[in-house]
This record gives sequence, structure tokens and C-alpha cells, in this order.
Amino acid sequence: MKTSRSEHISSTVSLRISVEPSEEPPKTMVFLSGAKYEDVLRELRINQETVLLLKDGELVPSDGVASPGNLSILKITSKG
Repeated sequence: MKTSRSEHISSTVSLRISVEPSEEPPKTMVFLSGAKYEDVLRELRINQETVLLLKDGELVPSDGVASPGNLSILKITSKG
């Protein structure tokens, strides 16, 4: 069964990802619909216990389903 271009596009999620602090510029990545933010972190090889996630400025859980938009990954550190 062939899928139309619109079906293919709707089955993916595009995220513009920035990691802070970082020298790297933001990048756009595409994931399958239904992917969770923890899948994004896994792909980037980032430990989910060391960051906070902000999706379009709102805090989101790592087990939340990713939706299109801007994702800021804020690295947190402990001086303990």
C-alpha cells in the first residue's frame, strides 16, 4: 500500500532542539509520531536525569509524547 506525502509527513514530529549550555547551534531533528522526549534524549545520548526539558517554554516530562516545536534541553549540575 502506497502512502501519500501528507500521510508520511503527519507520521513524523519535527523538533528544533537546543541544548544549553552548549557551543552547538540549535538543530532540527525528525522523529516518528508517538516518540517520547526520552527517545529524543536517547538519540542525543543525553542522560535524562541530568536535564530539564522545556517545550515551547513549558516544562515537560521526559516520558511525555513529543510534539512539533522548539525543545530546549537545559543541563543541570549538582555541586554535591
